[in-house]
Amino acid sequence: MLLFSVMAVPSLVLAEQTDATATITSAKGQIVTCYQAARDAEGAGANITSLTATLNDAGALLSQAELAYSTNDFDTARTLAVQSQGMLGNFVSEASALKQAATQQRDQDFLINVVGSLIGVFAVIGAGAAAWLFLKKRYAQPGAGANESSRV
Repeated sequence: MLLFSVMAVPSLVLAEQTDATATITSAKGQIVTCYQAARDAEGAGANITSLTATLNDAGALLSQAELAYSTNDFDTARTLAVQSQGMLGNFVSEASALKQAATQQRDQDFLINVVGSLIGVFAVIGAGAAAWLFLKKRYAQPGAGANESSRV
């Protein structure tokens, strides 16, 4: 019986260590995925302040998990890694929504700039033509054609 209990303890510790390792590795992968989603959202012009704060908090928990793992506290390491993953549950969808909103805003701004510029060009051309016609009428000399025929 004593021999059985001595052999069972290392296998339990090994199982806890394996579980903690897998959870920490999974949390690291999730943080990388979330970081890439935040980077893409920022590249589209989104404000990612809230995403960065969430990433920082999840990264801090993952660091604590790795510290606990290094001190052979596998249960705490696994728990902290799970908490880190829990914080990032909706992260990618939030980042995608921010990216989409930023892209739509950028497209709308571009459209407003193009349409506004075209309206401005036509307004300047129209005002120039109106001014030319007004000045042509104002400074046209009446009967200028009759004076030239009498000179000949």
